[in-house]
Amino acid sequence: MATATGVLVVGAGPVGLTTAVELARRGVDCRIVDRRPQPREGTRGCTVWQRTLETFELMGLDVADLRRRGVGYERRVYHLFGPEELAVGLAEVGGRYPVPLLIGQQETERALTRRLRELGVEVERGVRAMGLGQDADGVTVLLDRDGVRERARAGWVVSAEGSHSVVRQELGIGWRTTPFPGTQLVQVDAVAHGLPGGPGEAHLYLAGDGFLGNLPLPGGRRRLFAAVADPDPGRREDPAVEEVESYVRKLSGSARVRLDAPLHNWRVRLHNSVAEDFRRGRCLLVGDAARTVMPVTAQGMNTGIQDAFNLGWKLAAVHRGAPDALLDTYAAERMPVAHDLIRRTERSFWGGVGTPPAAEAVRAGVRKQQRARGAQAVDYRTGPLSEQESDRPGLQAGDRAPQVALVRADGRATTLYDELREGGWVAVTADRAAPLDALPGVRRARLAAGEAGGYALETGETLLIRPDGHLGRRGHADEGARRYLERVLGG
Repeated sequence: MATATGVLVVGAGPVGLTTAVELARRGVDCRIVDRRPQPREGTRGCTVWQRTLETFELMGLDVADLRRRGVGYERRVYHLFGPEELAVGLAEVGGRYPVPLLIGQQETERALTRRLRELGVEVERGVRAMGLGQDADGVTVLLDRDGVRERARAGWVVSAEGSHSVVRQELGIGWRTTPFPGTQLVQVDAVAHGLPGGPGEAHLYLAGDGFLGNLPLPGGRRRLFAAVADPDPGRREDPAVEEVESYVRKLSGSARVRLDAPLHNWRVRLHNSVAEDFRRGRCLLVGDAARTVMPVTAQGMNTGIQDAFNLGWKLAAVHRGAPDALLDTYAAERMPVAHDLIRRTERSFWGGVGTPPAAEAVRAGVRKQQRARGAQAVDYRTGPLSEQESDRPGLQAGDRAPQVALVRADGRATTLYDELREGGWVAVTADRAAPLDALPGVRRARLAAGEAGGYALETGETLLIRPDGHLGRRGHADEGARRYLERVLGG
């Protein structure tokens, strides 16, 4: 007899943990398994962008503790093929968290694991997915723990296994890969002598021989990573610190560089990959199982977390009886984000092979992408869940809804984030308007006095804000809002 659960999440990195948290905090019975007997150590994905920090707050994580453990990422200094410098501030105006955070991925995973434990779910480690089959009612997954096999039955399966997803391979979902032959990425976390870079400041060097990154980490070390020509593609061992040090000297132009106390030496060949679909029946792909982006952009982990945040509330709703079509909106909204990220990385990557980009093109690209890095610029305006009735300025359906002070129907003060932390929909009306009545499952509030902000609502107008903090519908308080919710969530 197969053991049964509502949702089985395969993979307990940041993306799988986010998925499980989003399900568990909405009361969905779920399991999360990971093939590794212990969590991976190492800083790996160490940049947490502003929107991800907002997401963690909405999920109930202790973001203040994360910020105490990390380093505020305030600016980047680009060195463009010589002495020319271009400094770019990373602060975002109007957001809950002005600057990104630099913190080891192991700390991010610990915070997510702690939150999941608070919700009553433990990660099952040393458990490997070996195969699966699905039917109209659920999925049967063969799990292996030290040679002991288990047939696990789940209503749904989410693969957060990474680029070598067993679930994706079992489903036969195509996987398109774009390699970058002739290049390699080597990196190390070390105490760096002879290089510029204060707390909160990264230095990025574009040179004829490749690209060098130098960014701060907690505890005084710096992340040094170099994308350079690959003289021996068959070489697989991690680089010695002396090898990385030689590239750092060459690309920075400083012969005085010395790297001490090295940790987490790493060598990788770069590629971008994307699945042909993010869903097959009752199985869904998130994070690197759905698309893998070269790590030089510092976007892969954050984009995967946003995948999971988008999927979590939808899968919970469908599990409770919402129309199955709601799950199709996950790929409709997140696949364009994946393809856009891949295009941006391919345009901007320079690894010392071929013709280097012109400095002016680099300057233009840096300015164009400055805001997009924080993921606050991501919107779903053209997505199937966005319904725009108003032609007024301000927020549009599909936009991220910023934090704002609100007043509940009973007169108590609250905020948008306080309401969204409950895991459901929020209806927001203008200051002088009465909140909507009789919308089942929707928390109702109005803008506090003086809190127009970017909302620009008129009397009688209502915003329906989705559980992931994006605006679903903007219109007036009539039957349109009810019909919208019936279409999305069912009657």
